[in-house]
Amino acid sequence: MKLIEMLKSKSIQKTAIMIAVFTFLSQLLSLVRDRLFANQIGAGLVLDSYYYAFKIPDILFAIFTALVSVTVLIPLLVKYDKNGDHVSMKKVYNLLFSVFFVFSSIVILLLLIFMPFLVKTIVAPGVESAATINNIILYSRLLLLQPFFLGLSNLLGSYTQMRERFLLYSLSPLIYNFSTILGLVFLYPVYGIKGVIYGILFGSILHGLIQVPFVKNNHFLPKFVKIQKDDLHIVKDIILSSLPRAFILSLVQIEFLFFNSFASLSAAGNTSILNFANNLQTVPMALIGVSFVVAAFPIFSKRYAEGNEVEFWNVFRYTAKKIFMYCGLATIAIWFLKDYIVLILLGNIPAYKTIALAFGIFSLSLIPQCIELLITRVYYARNNNYKPAQLNIFLTVFMILLAYYSDKTAVGIAIAFTVGTWISCIVFWLSIHKVFKHHKPEVSDEVIKV
Repeated sequence: MKLIEMLKSKSIQKTAIMIAVFTFLSQLLSLVRDRLFANQIGAGLVLDSYYYAFKIPDILFAIFTALVSVTVLIPLLVKYDKNGDHVSMKKVYNLLFSVFFVFSSIVILLLLIFMPFLVKTIVAPGVESAATINNIILYSRLLLLQPFFLGLSNLLGSYTQMRERFLLYSLSPLIYNFSTILGLVFLYPVYGIKGVIYGILFGSILHGLIQVPFVKNNHFLPKFVKIQKDDLHIVKDIILSSLPRAFILSLVQIEFLFFNSFASLSAAGNTSILNFANNLQTVPMALIGVSFVVAAFPIFSKRYAEGNEVEFWNVFRYTAKKIFMYCGLATIAIWFLKDYIVLILLGNIPAYKTIALAFGIFSLSLIPQCIELLITRVYYARNNNYKPAQLNIFLTVFMILLAYYSDKTAVGIAIAFTVGTWISCIVFWLSIHKVFKHHKPEVSDEVIKV
């Protein structure tokens, strides 16, 4: 076995562990936030309005994140840095920043105008209180600033990840979640839900500021540039790389937009229960799936750029096995301990039994969610952005239909999501297996070991 391959395999696992530790701390703060929500506000119409207000900004965040994500930036910068041409890299970076700034400003302005229509017809069609609808509209408009600030932060974070400064990347969510908690503790008693939103907006600003010193010291701080005619091919490259990713990420948020919309047709508090359960299941998802995928993606991109198919697929197999093993253990533990987990994390609130059941059902989708995330990144690293987009559009429609024909309770929607996720993962696995068979690399378990 080559020494460099041994070091790489250890590097993936060590990086994943480091990211997982900081992700755990970030998720721990998220759980503290949810406990405060559960005990200070409770599952009801007030908290429902808070979750409704996030739905349009969440879709916007997915689109903005895709435009300036590491999955866009790393392949592009690797492409323009083949000969060590950092001038071309910086040019691409500045163009990406400029495109993002103009595009995001236009979209936010349009959403500010049409927000009342979107809230009444799509976000919360089951809410009848005019005062609650007006609050949701106000909160949603304020929260449109959050994806803008987080998008800028993600642009900076993409560069820090490319330079393998994963510590900075991992610290940002900690600061963001801590700011949200401060808003909930100190501003909510004075301003209500608006106080929590003020804390969120302040945290989204700090999310990016922590990365500024490193990027600035490397002379890579982006600046607004006028797009010249000669730059149009780069802009086209950026757009063609970003749109499929934006589409895929927005589909996930669109799913939960419809899930929350369906939940609004049920009893008050059902939306809060759904979001509590979903937030809990994202913790192991972030700790295991996201950590390994973030650590492996730069290596995927580099191996594909080098034309090293054998090592590319070895990294994939190694990462998939680790994800499957850890996710399997987590799923078993969560299912048998779900009631205790909810009691410990959220407290003995009236709806804890329902939250626990929905959480347990969500956790059964942990393996397919993480494997599908990995396969999607494999396609991205191979500059195939359209295949996962094509698969996701049909699978998302299928999942929304499953939720629509459920009983529209949190538990029913969780069942629909889990069934749909397993079917989606099988489709993705069969798809990537065709790619693997087409290249027929001589993959061996001897190349990568734990």
